[in-house]
Amino acid sequence: MITKVRGVSRLAAGLVMALALSGCGGGAGAGGGGGQDAGTLRVWFPGNLPEEIAWVNEKLVPAFEAEHDVDVQVEFVDWGNLSTRLSTAFAGGTAPDVFGHGNAAAAGYAANDRVIALDDHLAKLPADDVADLTFLDQGKVDGKQVIMPLRGFGHLLAYRADLFEEAGLDPDSPPGTWQELRAAAERLVVRKGDSITRSGVIVPADNPTSMSQAFGSFLFQAGGDFLGESGTEITWNSEAGKRALGFLVDLYNGAQTVSTGLGEATTGAGAQHPLVTGRAAMAVIDEATLKSIHEQAPDVASRIRVAPPLKDAETASFGGAGNGLFISADSKRKDKAWEFIAFLLEPANAKAYVQVVGGIPARASLAADPELSAKPYIKPYMDAASRFRGNPNVAAWTQLRESLAAEIEAALRGTVTAGEALDRAAAKAATQVEQN
Repeated sequence: MITKVRGVSRLAAGLVMALALSGCGGGAGAGGGGGQDAGTLRVWFPGNLPEEIAWVNEKLVPAFEAEHDVDVQVEFVDWGNLSTRLSTAFAGGTAPDVFGHGNAAAAGYAANDRVIALDDHLAKLPADDVADLTFLDQGKVDGKQVIMPLRGFGHLLAYRADLFEEAGLDPDSPPGTWQELRAAAERLVVRKGDSITRSGVIVPADNPTSMSQAFGSFLFQAGGDFLGESGTEITWNSEAGKRALGFLVDLYNGAQTVSTGLGEATTGAGAQHPLVTGRAAMAVIDEATLKSIHEQAPDVASRIRVAPPLKDAETASFGGAGNGLFISADSKRKDKAWEFIAFLLEPANAKAYVQVVGGIPARASLAADPELSAKPYIKPYMDAASRFRGNPNVAAWTQLRESLAAEIEAALRGTVTAGEALDRAAAKAATQVEQN
């Protein structure tokens, strides 16, 4: 937990926070920053990225405070603790005025009336300003805007140009289809006896969430989707879904295995990523992971290129709106909360945010920005933004994803077939949908 408070010592700030959290049920003034100075806007950001913390505390907040009559108290909450901390704060009437989370959480908070709809605030902005906000539609639940995405993310195929040349492949013509991906992987894989010493290609597979996202890319490319339009029909076990998971499973299992490393932590791995160490020639990675490689291993990063989204029936990949900001329904400072969000999404600040954190800028106009276009870990993802598709915005999605991810892992490890895995996950998810 990292907190920034203006006008109060760190010791006093810690005492105030401890009292607020211990006083569940609260005294007078609890709720929407209860127990805090009426002039203080409380904001929680997810994560603990040092560069983000420094930029928010040293640049963003001072600039906002200079323009608005309010003090801002910022706290950074580790992703692993965020949902629990928020639940405790809501129950105790001590929720922050503004809080960040992943886009997948939007439907759940909306369904439980924890956040407000932002449509009235958006309606006051110029139409061209609203149109410039790239990922707005993915922040809607039941047609209402409940989260303002701060940036986008995506999964694309990155590859080592030097290893392509060594294998007799043209680095200027990366794989564009599943068949081309498989063929290239078979040329690039290196084996020693029965073991793979260099994977032809790897996908994010270090935890259940990453496995479900990796499957999502191939699912979308096969023309499938996780759920039907109603949000209650499970469709990931369609023929498209089974073909997608079957293709993914065949990379890691069978007579022609070209991939290894299931369970290895590769997200954000930087200099330890298999692309850097030479243990993989191609990898499906997100923009933040590519950014960490460029920062920690620039020499190798100069040999890494990024391909456009792959195609089977459709050209697509997993991605879209990333983390964003909500306004708490309990906030007593909703107008100031909106002013803070709108300030962060102003073009200069939206640009600075992705320069610090990585990702796709929240404004379409920034795709032409020369500084961002010069970043090899940003430009390919900006170019592919229209092809990214993400999780469905339904309240039960995190539960459904857990059921799906467990079966995907079983299939990837070869304990069940792709079809059996998806059918079992669908049966369990159908029960969860009915319960919700």
